[in-house]
Amino acid sequence: MVKIMIGTIWPSFYRMKNTFGPGAAMETNEFISFIIFWVISLPIFLLKPEQYRIPAVVSSVIVTIAALAIFIWAISKQGNAGPLWAEPQEIYGVPKLEGAQLSWAMMRIITSGIGGWAGGILYQSDFSRYAINPGDQMWGQIYIIPVCLFGSNLLGLITTSCARGLFPDEPLLWRLYDLLQAIQEHGGRGTRAAVFFAAFAFFLSQVSVNVVACGVVGGMDLAALLPRFLNIRRGSFIIAVIGICINPWRILNTANSFISAISAYAVFLGPLTGIMVADYHILRRQRLKLSHLYLPNSASDYWFWHGLNWRAPVAWVLGVFPSMPGFAASVTPASVQVNAGWTHVYYMSWLLSFFISGTAWMLLNTIWPPPGVAEVDEKDIYGTFGPPEEEEGQQDMKEKEELKLRLSASQLYP
Repeated sequence: MVKIMIGTIWPSFYRMKNTFGPGAAMETNEFISFIIFWVISLPIFLLKPEQYRIPAVVSSVIVTIAALAIFIWAISKQGNAGPLWAEPQEIYGVPKLEGAQLSWAMMRIITSGIGGWAGGILYQSDFSRYAINPGDQMWGQIYIIPVCLFGSNLLGLITTSCARGLFPDEPLLWRLYDLLQAIQEHGGRGTRAAVFFAAFAFFLSQVSVNVVACGVVGGMDLAALLPRFLNIRRGSFIIAVIGICINPWRILNTANSFISAISAYAVFLGPLTGIMVADYHILRRQRLKLSHLYLPNSASDYWFWHGLNWRAPVAWVLGVFPSMPGFAASVTPASVQVNAGWTHVYYMSWLLSFFISGTAWMLLNTIWPPPGVAEVDEKDIYGTFGPPEEEEGQQDMKEKEELKLRLSASQLYP
């Protein structure tokens, strides 16, 4: 989007001489735009997470208006939903999928969609903890997220289909920035301003997503890993540097590798989610000793073996293993070939690994039960007890007082 904004002001930026080789997976003007975006993101890492709410709301409203404007423009100019919507087989040059082929294709796309949100599913507590009341985040997760995902996907599909009819000589314009560039190049003089503001809206949205979902979340993880040396801000800047080192443009600019990378989230994060859900909701029944979470020694019920609960990596490996053959074949199809069975297992990777690791977690904890399961603190140290816990805590204290009295009486009157 930075490239598009610069290109609307100086169209020659689109035609800048490329000094990168063919294996770079990006051109010089794209790399310049990436660095500009990266530099703009850095100062925002200095804000506290609770200060992101208003900018996120503003960017969400602006990008929604821009997305609807592009959609309305495309469908009104095309006059219908476009050729890709009506005749996808002819556009792609592939036969129509039916029966099992269609079912497995749908399963793969569902898993890829979940994979794109697998990180958000796992680290949502990093932000739900800022809710005013417990459960405030549930309405957004139950209603708003599905509506936004379905709506954005539908807008993207129809707009791309219309673009195929409007610009038949262009390749399929799945990527929004390619579509905006095509609109500018094929439109009149007035389109430059419209394209700039549309690109600016999506730029603001992406900055918000990038800072929150990548920088802050990664910063929180690193701060938790090395709290003596790192805080959230320092961790965010480390993540920003790593963001360049992993060459993200290589993932983005190749459709197959992009889908494989998104699916990889499902392979590796699905088991973690299964373990966490099984542990908190089923094993511990949403009951934790909060004070023990902050004891960095063997006095804590959650210390296990030198701070490591060996059950977790075992359950995680059991969940990841079935998807690995299909994953390897998907990432490197030229060198790795597997049969259809392993491929189908890979297409179910998130759901399958979620249930395998969750089940393995429950079995391991049943055979080797950990300490403090479903227990809470005896006293309300952090002011978090609800009525049932308060009543139980009071009952425990009463029983202990009675026990002390009996012991004292037995010593006085043996």
